[in-house]
Amino acid sequence: MSFNSLAQSDKKLDKLFEEAKSSYQSHNNAKTIEICNRILKDAPDYLNAHLLLADLYSDQDSVNLEIEQLSMAEKLTSDTLIFFRLGEAYYKTGNYSEALQNYNKYSESKLIPEKRQFLLACKIASCEFAINSIKNPVEFDPTNVGGEINSTDDEYWPTPSLDGKKLVFTRLIKDPDRLPQEDFFVAEKDSGNWADVKAITEINTGDNEGAQSLSADSKILFFTACNRPDGFGSCDIYFSRFINGKWTNPQNAGSPLNTSAWEAQPSFSSDNKYLYFSSNRKGGFGKKDIWRAEFLGFSETGKPMWKEPVNLGNVINTEEDEISPFIHANNRNFYFSSDGHIGMGGLDLFTAEIDESGKVENLKNMGYPINTNKDELGLTINSIGETAYFSSARDAGKGLDIFSFNLDRGLQPSPVSYIKAKITDKSTQQPIKASIDLADLSSKTPKDRVEAADENGEIMLCLPLSHNYSFTVSEPGYLFYSQSILLKDVTTLIDPLILDIKLEPIEVGAKMDLYNIYFETDSFRILPASEPELERLTVFLQNNPKLKVEIQGHTDNTGTPEKNQVLSENRAKSVVDYLVAKGINVARLQYKGYGADVPVASNETEAGRKLNRRTTIRISAN
Repeated sequence: MSFNSLAQSDKKLDKLFEEAKSSYQSHNNAKTIEICNRILKDAPDYLNAHLLLADLYSDQDSVNLEIEQLSMAEKLTSDTLIFFRLGEAYYKTGNYSEALQNYNKYSESKLIPEKRQFLLACKIASCEFAINSIKNPVEFDPTNVGGEINSTDDEYWPTPSLDGKKLVFTRLIKDPDRLPQEDFFVAEKDSGNWADVKAITEINTGDNEGAQSLSADSKILFFTACNRPDGFGSCDIYFSRFINGKWTNPQNAGSPLNTSAWEAQPSFSSDNKYLYFSSNRKGGFGKKDIWRAEFLGFSETGKPMWKEPVNLGNVINTEEDEISPFIHANNRNFYFSSDGHIGMGGLDLFTAEIDESGKVENLKNMGYPINTNKDELGLTINSIGETAYFSSARDAGKGLDIFSFNLDRGLQPSPVSYIKAKITDKSTQQPIKASIDLADLSSKTPKDRVEAADENGEIMLCLPLSHNYSFTVSEPGYLFYSQSILLKDVTTLIDPLILDIKLEPIEVGAKMDLYNIYFETDSFRILPASEPELERLTVFLQNNPKLKVEIQGHTDNTGTPEKNQVLSENRAKSVVDYLVAKGINVARLQYKGYGADVPVASNETEAGRKLNRRTTIRISAN
């Protein structure tokens, strides 16, 4: 505020006040306070001394002392800006009724700058929101995750693994002989409790590491590190990969993800497609915005490759700070912190939804008491969507600890399941680093996700519900494995799929059952959803040009044997016709219908009948 006193002029006091201003500008707070108090002892109505003290206490975040000085100044001036200052101060303390009263008084002024008119409207709306939120609290009963994880040091930024069996977190280790040190730790779940906490020694360095994100298969860790020799800016995003049982040396994740600006707080989507992060790079809407970069995999030299990052837009980003992004494993529900949207004050936690195209909708403040007049950030949520993790200093004297709480039903993301597979050679039992193809058949823009099993032949992939998938495992020299995963009509949590897949070497008599070739009901007309599977079969035959195969059609026992025999034979012929149209020599192909005569499961259940309805490929000559 400008220093326009209504008190009588006194040259001695004015000189003292100039000295106080000089001390304030030199950041000599103790001397500024001492001089102002001397002035006010002689002249309690010296407005400028009250205003200078209010500014100083605002700088120190001593809000109650700021309010005391502003309240005395309000009686000495006709400048209505004092009401806005009081509104701001009361808003910081969470006294929303007093804040609203002062904001409303200021709103009656006819001299409000246009930019502040918008800010004032936001603050009035925030007060009204906060008052209503306190009257209608959301479910929130946080529980300390326990002494195995939490210590006398600060613990924060908890990151649960997809299967819920691990929790990676940052610990600020305090040592009287050196500066505090941020390092990564991981805890494992044992009988429902966290245990076996270990430092991730391969990643931890003498520098600080924090604000991490774990890939769905727990094989990639992205994190934030600052002021390193290989950095692009003040803070960059780094990565490490879990290979052969240990983490690789951390490396900078490179450009265009990192720039000369501040990039931090990554969140990696469960399909390994996007990395969300916060940055103050050019081209944003405010101070710090949330962006996302499309991940293109690793180069031959092991470096991550990225498309140019894209700003998430002005539904999420404001002129203020948007930080701490978290994309749930369903790749739709999104959470972040902001002090630019209507809220309780400081940084509030918000939720939104992001569709396949990146469009953001359904933005919502997570409510009270999750949000308060303090800063809230660093929220993560487990894959089943029920439990949230965050850090807080709510237990006096203990510093930051990690807590969990059950999310209010209105804030829960839709749950996900996952598929965990181990792939071995059927003959030798040795692990195979096979290629995995997961196709989302329900996507508007279907795109196969191709991954590789690790050195142990193991892989874990996230399965958001309400989608149908085809899951295929292939390796040169082997028949490929195919399974359909039908979750389109599933909206509640289901058990994960744990598969022990034994690939058959290519030899005469070997068979593979294909479950992703679909036909119209009681018809041999192939449905469009079969295209990915039929294309894989075509490529398999092209890559093995000497093979001759028998295409077998199988049904369940619904209907008459005669009808099933005809239907299965016609379906097998439809597959042969497709392959011939794709250039496979008809002399390599035979077809035969088996009706319901060769079941692989009981026909007494729908699950069994579903397994019996299949197309089988049998090697007839090699």
